[in-house]
Amino acid sequence: MKKDKDYYLDWIYNRGNSAGKKRNLDAIKELLKKLGDPQDKIKVIHIAGTNGKGSTANFIASTLSLKVKCGLFTSPYMKEINEEITINGKAISDDDFFKYIDMVKPICENLDVKGYKNTYFETLTAIMYKYFYDKKVDVAVVEAGLGGLLDSTNVVKKPIASLITTISMDHTNILGNTIEEISINKAGIIKEKTPLFLYPQKRRAFEVIRDKVLEKNSQIITFNFDDIKIKDMNNSYNLFDYREYKNIKTKLIGEHQVYNATNAINLLDYFKEDFSLDNELIKKGIYLSANPGRLEMICKNPRVLIDGSHNKESIDYLIKSLKLFKYERLIIGFSVLKDKDYSYIIDKLSKLASKIIITKIDNPRAFSIEDLENEIRKKFNDIKPIEDRKKAYDYSKKIARENDLVLWCGSLYLVGEILKYEEDES
Repeated sequence: MKKDKDYYLDWIYNRGNSAGKKRNLDAIKELLKKLGDPQDKIKVIHIAGTNGKGSTANFIASTLSLKVKCGLFTSPYMKEINEEITINGKAISDDDFFKYIDMVKPICENLDVKGYKNTYFETLTAIMYKYFYDKKVDVAVVEAGLGGLLDSTNVVKKPIASLITTISMDHTNILGNTIEEISINKAGIIKEKTPLFLYPQKRRAFEVIRDKVLEKNSQIITFNFDDIKIKDMNNSYNLFDYREYKNIKTKLIGEHQVYNATNAINLLDYFKEDFSLDNELIKKGIYLSANPGRLEMICKNPRVLIDGSHNKESIDYLIKSLKLFKYERLIIGFSVLKDKDYSYIIDKLSKLASKIIITKIDNPRAFSIEDLENEIRKKFNDIKPIEDRKKAYDYSKKIARENDLVLWCGSLYLVGEILKYEEDES
């Protein structure tokens, strides 16, 4: 019997998540052992952090792909699950993806019986490592899914580098209730005598990371914001100098992307000889990098901007970046998960919005549309609730006038769907 895509997607999604499961790496280690431990047979650059992981991973992979065969693993996807596993910018094909599910399915089901149940993300991670090994990538850039210490990607004994982006309060129900606890979790990716490339951190976070680096006989390579000279920021690009790198340009917009790019440049500069890079190639790779769903203009008439911001720090970045756009009214399309700092996000957005359209996210952690409306009404009154996401998106475009800006934000899950709706219409 021929199996269709739904068969494979249903199987992997039904592996579930780690809710209610004791958090450790035992199950994925057993699965990878059965696959020959491919994660330890490839060069890996491992990335963790609260915000900026995907953008930084893309900056690095985009550049390395100009010279070598570079795998990239990021999450969540925007449109198709295949996007999470790419080589030199090309997503794993359906045929390969199905082949690897067929490969791991009997192993997973056998391990289930023995008490080693691999979740959806653990199974996907194992497929990624095996696929990259089989395809003989020269290097793999791997973004942690959640945290670091107990994230399923953190099974590589000796990556060639670790990188940590910003650290702030998010996923506190899993990672901890203080910045120190969250930093301990992120620092779990630091390995023995492996360089760590670090985004500048607040003092408490830095001290935790520094102690872990000392314990692991490693080194920190970081930068100061004063090292950077921003020459131009607009709604199309950033232009800046960093040390000997002059006129670096990023298509990813917003001041925070200057700093993410700088962290990536530090790593790429360190590995120049290993991957035959030079300053101009590094600048080219940084410029070519994209990261869908992050301050991305997906429609010009009316203007529709999407951004997957879903926590305090990313909402602050978003609001700061909105100053790059001119508009008469800001029409906000919005939804958020209940385990996010929704009060803070609603408060910030309500101060800028002319109208807020709310919808429902297809996620067990999502608000009901009634409860979300009640929360927003504490701060803002001009709300239009539309449960159907496609209808909500169409309505936001319908009411926008020539000089208005439509912004959809609050959840990467929601932003991914909006991106698909727009592509289906165009």
